[in-house]
Amino acid sequence: MEENKENLTVRPPVVVILGHIDHGKTSLLTAIKDFRVLEKESGGITQHVGAYEIEHNGKKLTFLDTPGHESFSAIRSRGSRVADIAVLVVDAAEGVKKQTKEAINHIKEAGIALIVALNKMDKPEANPEMVKGQLNNEGIVVESLGGDVPSIEISAKTGKGVDDLLGLIQLVAEMKELKTDLSLSPEGVIVESYMDNQRGPTSTAILSRGILKKGDIVGTSSALGKVRSLKDFQGKELEQAYPSQPIVLVGFDKVPAVGEKFLSFKTTEEAKANIKNASKNIIPEPSEDEDKPVLNIVLKADAVGSLEAIEEFFKTLPQEKVSLRVIKSEAGNVNENDVKLAKSTKSVVYAFRVKKDNIAEGLIERDKIKHFDFDLIYALAQKTKELMERKVKKEKVRVDVGKMEVSVIFRTEKNRQIVGGMVTEGLAERTAILEIMREGEKIGEGKVVEIQANKKNFESIKSGKECAILYQGQERIKEGDELVFFKYVED
Repeated sequence: MEENKENLTVRPPVVVILGHIDHGKTSLLTAIKDFRVLEKESGGITQHVGAYEIEHNGKKLTFLDTPGHESFSAIRSRGSRVADIAVLVVDAAEGVKKQTKEAINHIKEAGIALIVALNKMDKPEANPEMVKGQLNNEGIVVESLGGDVPSIEISAKTGKGVDDLLGLIQLVAEMKELKTDLSLSPEGVIVESYMDNQRGPTSTAILSRGILKKGDIVGTSSALGKVRSLKDFQGKELEQAYPSQPIVLVGFDKVPAVGEKFLSFKTTEEAKANIKNASKNIIPEPSEDEDKPVLNIVLKADAVGSLEAIEEFFKTLPQEKVSLRVIKSEAGNVNENDVKLAKSTKSVVYAFRVKKDNIAEGLIERDKIKHFDFDLIYALAQKTKELMERKVKKEKVRVDVGKMEVSVIFRTEKNRQIVGGMVTEGLAERTAILEIMREGEKIGEGKVVEIQANKKNFESIKSGKECAILYQGQERIKEGDELVFFKYVED
């Protein structure tokens, strides 16, 4: 069905807040409305895409909050695609940073309207004109410099300019003439998704058209289900949801992927036909380089957004010396199957902001499975690098420890010989490798099984003493050969 112009109605704008870490995105949302939930995030960094709705001058506005840390570019990019307007928050004292540039690229790719918010104007060192010049270098020309991008000076800390920013957002929205057809079949986007211990797969979503109701059959390209619960962002039960309204949806049979479009279907069979990719839990093919060490990981996290962020980080790690494989990547607590998979694939278990059930805890302890709990991406990143470094096979160098001149052959068997002689240099060591030299040329090498002197076993015999050696190897030792004892040690 296509939109009928006669049925079109104005919908609230969906606004995404983007910018460099610590430039004030979370503070701005807190200033817009008292979103104390944001302060509960570990380390003060918002690690999931959240959606919030406010009312200003009698009209509704929906805000997406996307993380500012560089590891979260995948989530931030998806946030841009679902929004109508982007507010680029820039610290008026620090100016344009790496993640500011990344955010600009996301906004350009999404093709959405842009407003620049020059934050922290309460700082004495704030220099908005400098920032405008830096933005100009990135292709963002604000109106005061003759461009078409509106900008506003604010202080999320003091609240200065925040109301003006909201008014500016509403003005831009009116100019864009955002409209939707409520008579069409419901359609929207998943902006966050996670496994709730009590409710099961739970998703934050934004409806783009139609009216979604309890009992509706919904599906994405990876999940389907019937809407069992519909709530607004504050947890209030809804009977139906409208376009641009942030909703918490319960009813999918599995956790859908962030950024997936969801549709409403008349029957479950139609929803099943829409599924294209039912699982991400694919064990990778073995590495072509068999000598290359591998770090296998079973990854469990609290939300799909977290999984994507972690997997994006994994892609940045150099893997010339050691490979990294994610054997399983799934939202939800660590369970029995996860631990069994980790054991069979010799993986470490990563639990990011999730718990382990009792059976999993027991198996981990019994089978001594390596496992790590994380609350922050930084800690996970540091541990991963550390584990990969441990896996790298350090370069080994040969060290000669002694020499011996063979004077007698006592016994010769299929793959063994007992020979005697004088240690001429260093030590004859039982744990060393034996190299056979004949007239200056290497004949072969083998293993020292035993060293004896006066019918007693020794670990080593010093230079100037005679001994007998039980040698194991393919090549035959002859009288007059020189035996070189050597080891490989890590450089």
